[in-house]
Amino acid sequence: MKSLICFIVGSLFILSISVSAAETERPLILVMGEDSYPYQFIDDNGDAKGLLVDLWREWSLQTKTPVVFVVRHWKDSLEQLSEGNADIHLGMGRTQQREAVFDFANSVSSVSTYLYLRKSLKDKTAFKDLFPYRIGVVMGSSHESILNEQISGLNFRYYNSRATLLDGVIKGEVDVFAGMEGYLRDTTISRAVLEEFPLDNRLLIKKTLILPAVKKGNKALLDKVNQGFAAMSQTIRDEIDKRWLGYSHDANTLVIATTTGIPPFVDVGGDGEPHGMYIDIWKLWSKKTGINVLFKPASMADTLEDINYRRADIHVGYPESEAMNTSLTRAWKIYQVKSRLFSYQQPLKSLDQLKGKRVGAVPTDPYLDKLKASLPDSELKLYPNVTQMIDAARQGHISAFVASSTWTQYYLLKLSSWGDFHQYRDLEFLTDIYGLTRNEDKGLAQRIEAGFNLITQQELAQIERKWVLDPEDRTIAGGRESLQFTPQQLNYLASLKPLKIGYLRDWRPMEYQGDDDQYMGINSEISQLLFVDKLKLRLEPIVFDEWNELLGALKHGDIDIAGSVAQTADREKELLFSSSYWPSPWGIVTNLSQLSIFNLSQLSGKRLAIVAGYHLIPNLMNNGLGIELVLVPNTRAGIDAVAQGKADAFIEKVVNMGVELKGDDYNGLKMSVLADYAAEQSYFGIHPRLKPLLPILDSAIAQLSKDKKAQIYQHWVNDEKPSKFGQLSWQHGFFALLAVSLMALLFVVLWGRKQSSAEISSVKKQLANLGQFDPQTGLPNRSLLDDRLEQALLLHRREMQPFAILFVCFDNIRELNQEFGHKVVERAVLFGARKLKAMARKSDTLARFSENEFVMVLNRVKDLDKVCQVADGIVGVFGTPIIISDKDVALSVSIGVAMYPNDGDNALELLKVADKLMSRAVQGGGRCYRSA
Repeated sequence: MKSLICFIVGSLFILSISVSAAETERPLILVMGEDSYPYQFIDDNGDAKGLLVDLWREWSLQTKTPVVFVVRHWKDSLEQLSEGNADIHLGMGRTQQREAVFDFANSVSSVSTYLYLRKSLKDKTAFKDLFPYRIGVVMGSSHESILNEQISGLNFRYYNSRATLLDGVIKGEVDVFAGMEGYLRDTTISRAVLEEFPLDNRLLIKKTLILPAVKKGNKALLDKVNQGFAAMSQTIRDEIDKRWLGYSHDANTLVIATTTGIPPFVDVGGDGEPHGMYIDIWKLWSKKTGINVLFKPASMADTLEDINYRRADIHVGYPESEAMNTSLTRAWKIYQVKSRLFSYQQPLKSLDQLKGKRVGAVPTDPYLDKLKASLPDSELKLYPNVTQMIDAARQGHISAFVASSTWTQYYLLKLSSWGDFHQYRDLEFLTDIYGLTRNEDKGLAQRIEAGFNLITQQELAQIERKWVLDPEDRTIAGGRESLQFTPQQLNYLASLKPLKIGYLRDWRPMEYQGDDDQYMGINSEISQLLFVDKLKLRLEPIVFDEWNELLGALKHGDIDIAGSVAQTADREKELLFSSSYWPSPWGIVTNLSQLSIFNLSQLSGKRLAIVAGYHLIPNLMNNGLGIELVLVPNTRAGIDAVAQGKADAFIEKVVNMGVELKGDDYNGLKMSVLADYAAEQSYFGIHPRLKPLLPILDSAIAQLSKDKKAQIYQHWVNDEKPSKFGQLSWQHGFFALLAVSLMALLFVVLWGRKQSSAEISSVKKQLANLGQFDPQTGLPNRSLLDDRLEQALLLHRREMQPFAILFVCFDNIRELNQEFGHKVVERAVLFGARKLKAMARKSDTLARFSENEFVMVLNRVKDLDKVCQVADGIVGVFGTPIIISDKDVALSVSIGVAMYPNDGDNALELLKVADKLMSRAVQGGGRCYRSA
């Protein structure tokens, strides 16, 4: 008993000592920033959160040291530590200025910091290009110091916090801002920022190590910090990284497990790379988040194993449902697939026709129970894929099958069996497709969700239209979303008085004054749509007689805004510019007797009329061609100058000039598109006092669809009947309409009253040849190519068949010119053109695109493999040198291959893809082809 009492007394004594020691041990005060999400920030409940906070909580457990988090503005957090009001700073970047005040522990994490540039500054590729622009930075952050170490003279604007910086960015106060990688908590702010400051338009400042800091001279505490983090396992660090970033700092790329064999959603193409709608969706996600992705193709079963066994991070898209549950986390529903019944040869009028019959399905379809309930008297037979079901239906083994309509149509087109199968549209199933992650990777699931929240429905609908041909199979809403504004933006819009918008009295069809003195034209309708309908602002139109007068009023602030203003370096000094909203190609008017002019070089030594104040004037004066400029006040005066012999040519926007020339007043004139300025765009010019309006306006412009633009164009340019280019990319139709159709139109107007029908036919043919064929090779030129592409699109859309574009380039012309001279090379190119023509079928089109570039349109091709065989054959044909003037001249051929509809659903997009792939072939050494 006595010994028991002694034990109890001793234990109480030891416990009292422990309690006393614990009571006297002061917690370490850790100071941190309040809004550096996701590293250190305060949440909506006022609690300290973030990657660094969790690291320090783990450190506290490792070292058995209590800690208290104190949250401050960033600059205040540094002052708290320097003044001794805190023991440790959670983490910061090291700078020379900070090293004078603090001692730094070993790094606990890292972050890349960037300069984010407004999309209008996409041509700025180095820090030195940013001297004219103010750069927004958080006061006290390391960004300014690091930048000043690399380059001096930059102009900064300071903000108290990240939140106030981003608010200033949205208001248009700066065109460049410094920030770290990562995503923002507020999706609305993220979208608003990313629309104007895309991630592919940023410059890396530095990959910065994040280091805890103590007050200078506190070595004991510094050692304790380092020892605690050294004892922390890498596994714990990786878990914390993934919790907040979605991936480990050691991994530069997320691996996406990619199912193959379900085109056009996802499959491996002829180049061995994954392609399809899901691939494009994840590539867009990657672009929005700045996180690299790598696609790992495998079978459906293997992709799930890749996720479970950590060989991949995300599943590209899996048909999850209650009936088919993988038990993985559904990070995001990336798509919804529509499935229907297909019957062979005989269309179904009723489901009763399938009573007692066999119906095929795929075992991974999540709607099997619903299908059985819809066809209770039918026998269900399972097949691994749609191709086997198509074959089974042909052989009579099944009467019908159910599969994804888009997937099925792809294979029916490939097998040339589209006309043999019929859809029963009254029975339809929707399957949700999810991006899957492991259950423990909650941080990655959150990051995936945050990334998809940055993608608009319009962007997804655009991808869907590329891959899903039948509009009835599309499941993404294509309607324009309503604009989302921040409270600050709403207050700003409400504060604005009616905006004075300047326009020209007679510049049809872009803008003009109507009979009742109303503002009319394309710019009028677009302004109404953007400013009034979307932004709920009021407009006060102000009319001007001359362009110079209008532009001067805008610069002086007499008006607030004007449409169709070209963005130039000189004008940027006095004005702000919106995103581009309308294509503005330029054309040339000449006498009918002259050869058509398509390039500036053809104007050498000629008199060229141009409207005073146009931005092209400095370029035309300084291009060394000896062009004599004749300044005129407006479009009609320029055309008159040519008609009266006061100028050899007149340059003006194609759409405006085309409308003027439709009249009967100009009996000897014609027009052609000027290739040098075919890609010009129109912008709204804005007075600088309205700078906060700029990002809001650009958000509205981003929602201006191609279909809506085409509708506006038809309204103001051709009210009589829809343009035959209506189903082609409207921009391409625009160029083709004015470069091809207008010439015939003008011919009829100018010659119809004077010539016999035989003479008219003869001259019309000559005019068409001049406008549509290359005079050297006799091949179709770019103008006729547009028309042929239009016909190909219409044909293949109607027949649901693919076709291909080969962009062929003789890529060693410069070297051959240096070795043999221009005349020899010119003959070699003509000989090469004949070789290409000999390899094209009669149903195909070969056109000359430029001096050494040709485009081949291959109609009714079955698949990419067949097209690649053609491309490979062309490369092989040019492997043998051509003998010209006893010289062996070897042309090197590079080819880019684009397929409709996989690589684009309009001519412009297909040409761009083929051109880009051709450039990749050139960069790869030439004498080869590349496909998407």
